[in-house]
Amino acid sequence: MKKLLITLFALFSINAFAGSAQNIANTFNASSTPAELVKSGWALNDGGKGYKVLQVVVKDTAKAAELHIDNNGKAAAAFDSAKTAKLNADVDYKMMATMEDWAAMGTGESGPMYHMTFGGLSFEGPMGEAMNNMGPFASFLINIGKNIQD
Repeated sequence: MKKLLITLFALFSINAFAGSAQNIANTFNASSTPAELVKSGWALNDGGKGYKVLQVVVKDTAKAAELHIDNNGKAAAAFDSAKTAKLNADVDYKMMATMEDWAAMGTGESGPMYHMTFGGLSFEGPMGEAMNNMGPFASFLINIGKNIQD
């Protein structure tokens, strides 16, 4: 039943994507995640460009969001598309899932490892760095899942 509700929610929400990148950025910036990412050193690993790119893609659609996370761990820019054509695999991230899977992640019931193994989340970027920041990563996935449908 829960899976059915998530599926229905995702289907009804699939066309309501406008403004979601800014919603994700605002929620991200208002959370404790930026401070955690600065403390761990994650935010400073930017390849010398002053920010990390985080792309969020909804599989099988043209929907995407891109955040630029600055050295303070804050989302300094948010776009409702994937603006950066070539990501730096040593510092930037690309996360892909179906709308149904993003909605499931938004519940927070299962963590990132579950979604990467069983839940349809695919991931590109520095895996070791992500593994060292699982708490902030889990929080970010919930944020995306809740806001990508807005």
